[in-house]
Amino acid sequence: MDALKDIRQYQAQDPNLSNLDPIFGKISFDHLNAARFLEIVERISGIRDLKPDQKLYAAGLTQSTDGGFLNVHVDNSSHPVQSWYRRINILVYLNPHWSEEKGGHLELWSQNMSELIAIWPSFNRMVMFATNKSSWHGHRRVNTPDGGTRKSINIYHFTEESPDGSPYYHVTSFRGRRKERVNQLVYPIDNFVQTAARRLRKRKDEHAVLFKEENEK
Repeated sequence: MDALKDIRQYQAQDPNLSNLDPIFGKISFDHLNAARFLEIVERISGIRDLKPDQKLYAAGLTQSTDGGFLNVHVDNSSHPVQSWYRRINILVYLNPHWSEEKGGHLELWSQNMSELIAIWPSFNRMVMFATNKSSWHGHRRVNTPDGGTRKSINIYHFTEESPDGSPYYHVTSFRGRRKERVNQLVYPIDNFVQTAARRLRKRKDEHAVLFKEENEK
C-alpha cells in the first residue's frame, strides 16, 4: 500500500484494488459505485447527477497502524482526470472487535472548529457526508499496541457542477484543532506551499495514484 507519513497524516492507502482480495473490488464497484446506490445517495443528500469514480481517486482501501492519524482537513476539490467536483465521501469501516479504547474515531468539525461530532469506526458502519469548502474532518490517533489496524473502504462521488455553482479549485488543506498550537501555525504555510506548487503544474493533480484495470497495466 502507498504509505503516507508526514505532519498531516500517518496511514496507508491503495486504490489499486486488483492487488487485493476480490471482495474489495466487489464492494467498491458492484455496490458503492453502482447506479442503484447512487440513486439512494442522491435521495438522502439532495445532490443530483452524482457520478461514480471508476479510477478511485484518493479512494480504495485505507489502513492505519498503531499511532496512525489523519489530521483535520478538507479534501481536494476536484478530480485529476475528469472536470468534476468532489461532492460525497463514503466510508465503510472494516474493524471487527474494535473497542473505544482503540481510538481512530472519525471527527466531523463545524466550519469555525467550535463543534465536533466523533464517530466510532465500528465494524460494518457506513458514514456519508458532503464534501465542500468547509467539510472539515479527520480521524483521531489509533491505539493498537496489539498490532491491530484501523481499516476502511472510502469512495467519493462527483458532479460536474461545484457545490456552490461557481468554479473553484483547492488542494487538500489542513488546519489545527484549538489546542494544536504548532499545527495552527504550520498548516497555513503548508497549504500555501502546496497550492503554489500545484499552480506551477500544467496538470495540477497529475501525481494522483489511480485504479487500473488488468488490461490497463
